[in-house]
Amino acid sequence: MSKSNLLKYSPVQEFINEVGQEIKKYFGKDKGCIIYLLPDGIFYGQGLWKWLGNKKNITLATMDDDGKDLEEEKLRGRKILIVDNDIVTGKGYKRVIEAMRLRKSRLHIKDVKFAVFSDRTGLADFSVTGYLPDTPWNLQDLDALDLKIIQFLSQDGRKSFVEIAKEIELSSVGVKKRVEKLFKKNIFQIKGLLNIAKFYSVSANISIDSDKETCKKLIKRLENLPLVYGLVRVSGANKNLIVDIVAPNLKTMEEFIEEQIKTEPGVRSIEVNVGSLPIIPKGINKATF
Repeated sequence: MSKSNLLKYSPVQEFINEVGQEIKKYFGKDKGCIIYLLPDGIFYGQGLWKWLGNKKNITLATMDDDGKDLEEEKLRGRKILIVDNDIVTGKGYKRVIEAMRLRKSRLHIKDVKFAVFSDRTGLADFSVTGYLPDTPWNLQDLDALDLKIIQFLSQDGRKSFVEIAKEIELSSVGVKKRVEKLFKKNIFQIKGLLNIAKFYSVSANISIDSDKETCKKLIKRLENLPLVYGLVRVSGANKNLIVDIVAPNLKTMEEFIEEQIKTEPGVRSIEVNVGSLPIIPKGINKATF
């Protein structure tokens, strides 16, 4: 993709729309340097540099996350912005920050900040999307027996430890200890679920395009409403929030959309797909990890 077409690339557009002004304030009137990390950071780094107008006081550089192949003179006496596609585990972020720390005094670097499209760890200074405060569990925290226990309890939360122990050839005490471990690590919960077929007859999948702050407001407003059974932050395709709801009838659904979503001025557009009641998965997949 040529530099001239970068600003037409929807993720780059979204990146600039959401964090561009904040980044512009960060640089202010100071000299700056945008450093994009290879391979994916190139789109956002060069797109941002072009959007800023290729300013003479903002240089453009690149490097690997360990600091290799960096043109250091482009950093001297400047504010630094590291740009990448995402932060997944934080390991790459830490390598980059350490690489900058080693150069900060020698190159008289004024400040270092990090910008990404998707931040899964909460480490970035500027980001478009990210996970909610509770970081998802890692499959490395579980083994095959843990997954089997979760599967049984997902299908029947009242199933006893003795019954599960017989199924997986483990002692009931062993099952109990594993469940306690899962609870302690906040990996697993047992909850009562409403039988939605008794109360509702239709569902809707609502795709919303809004600014970053409006997205946060909507999540805060909708996450505890009884009709809402799913909220997902997404990127691309000019949508950033998916809301799944159930309702007793179409009138209630329309009122929900009008009162809870359309009233927010930051909502740019919505797309609604109406259907039958959702088919809820009955348990965890028997995948082998």
